[in-house]
Amino acid sequence: MSVIDIKSILDNQFVLSPSNYSKTEINSSKSIPLANLVEKIDKGIEVGSSSYIDESQYKFIRTAAFSTNYISIYEDNNSILSIIPQAYTDMKLKKDDVLICKDSNVGEVVLLDKDYPNYMFSSGINRLIISKDKYYVYAIMKHQKFKDQLLSFIPKGATLKHAKDNYLKCLIPYSDDKNVVDYVSSIVRIIQNKELKIKEKSYYLEELIANEINNNQNDIKFEYKYPSINSLLNINRLDTGNYTKDFCNIEHKLRNYKNGYFEINKKNIKGGNTPKKRFIDINSNLKYCWVTPTYINDNGTIDTSYRINCDKNNINENCLLIINRTSKGGVGEYVGISTYYDYESLGKAQHNQGIYRVTDKDDKKLLFMSCLLNSKLYRSYCANLSMGSKMKELKLNNILSIPFPKFPDEKILLINNIYYNKYQKKDSTKENFEIDNKMWDEKAGIVDLYVSSRNYRKLLDNIIDKIYRGEIFSYEYKII
Repeated sequence: MSVIDIKSILDNQFVLSPSNYSKTEINSSKSIPLANLVEKIDKGIEVGSSSYIDESQYKFIRTAAFSTNYISIYEDNNSILSIIPQAYTDMKLKKDDVLICKDSNVGEVVLLDKDYPNYMFSSGINRLIISKDKYYVYAIMKHQKFKDQLLSFIPKGATLKHAKDNYLKCLIPYSDDKNVVDYVSSIVRIIQNKELKIKEKSYYLEELIANEINNNQNDIKFEYKYPSINSLLNINRLDTGNYTKDFCNIEHKLRNYKNGYFEINKKNIKGGNTPKKRFIDINSNLKYCWVTPTYINDNGTIDTSYRINCDKNNINENCLLIINRTSKGGVGEYVGISTYYDYESLGKAQHNQGIYRVTDKDDKKLLFMSCLLNSKLYRSYCANLSMGSKMKELKLNNILSIPFPKFPDEKILLINNIYYNKYQKKDSTKENFEIDNKMWDEKAGIVDLYVSSRNYRKLLDNIIDKIYRGEIFSYEYKII
């Protein structure tokens, strides 16, 4: 039986919530309050919704840009907003700045992967100036046990949680082994670089696809016309973007590509389902990988953490998986996100009804279609092609109508290699650990980089668990 003393009640300002008296067990030889490691705190500024605009060189970072799955900020239309120049404050955001959420997404932290000129952050975010052991301290802060410490200082029951400066009370555990700080710091920088390369290669892939389509058009010029009665009767829906100028312009480009185009064969596409009898968990011992729209990322990578036991599975070969229903609050731009499922690497799997499965004897074709569907051009196209007022959805006939330009073979090979090339991994040494990883990152594809970064994240979590428990662990110097 645990006993709460008067001092604890006073420290918690007479709040009697049980969670405020829970303790995160720390058995390391030394623990230092974060307050002793932070030299300065820079606070964010709120600009107000009246400052938001569609396009601007000035950007506003919200707490939604902070994710447990990424080292640096996660950028999309909800997490990073464009703002008017008059609302902008230059915060001089630099590579390796540490930002922490004190409101909403409480305790989540990021380590910037590059300089972010013309970016500012909201009042729910603080920047922490840390000079000593910055990468090690960041790694500890990113771990769930740090967040558990922080949450013990915040009263339960509030609709919106506010951490204030309570994160400074959290303890940073240290090991007696002086090499631990260097090793953990190296892993953080390795993950950081892999995430940066994913962004860079995704951008390069985007440019390749757009340039190939835009620069290789037939002589037929695009001319927008308002929809006719026949076209309205043919589509038989009004809650769709099929009639917009943007959609019609993109469709013209795709079908006007000089080398022609192809469409998915109806015989090669199947729907998914959620088995009635099932057991789902993050457990590698379960029979099949479990795939839903939630686990397919915007850049065409796939989170394979969840597995399922069921009577019969539906993925037994290489395939293209296409999200046909938005999983993000009804926003149409998230339908059509796709991933290439590598059966050889990932094994048997089961996907649910929010995904269509496309098979083909030509794996290069499946990889290529995935790259096209994840480009901005196709993201906009699929958003307009989708139907529904509440939850956007691509019907089977919508997907079958999507044109895929017939790029030259050498261009397809280049695009596919940037996306996924199974670049060979190798052992390294303590001295060359980070250098060898950077060299590998330059050659690896987006999917390869994502898998490697996830492997290092798991390794880092296991190491920090052992640091908290005061256990010894072995050092591994190889690309994983």
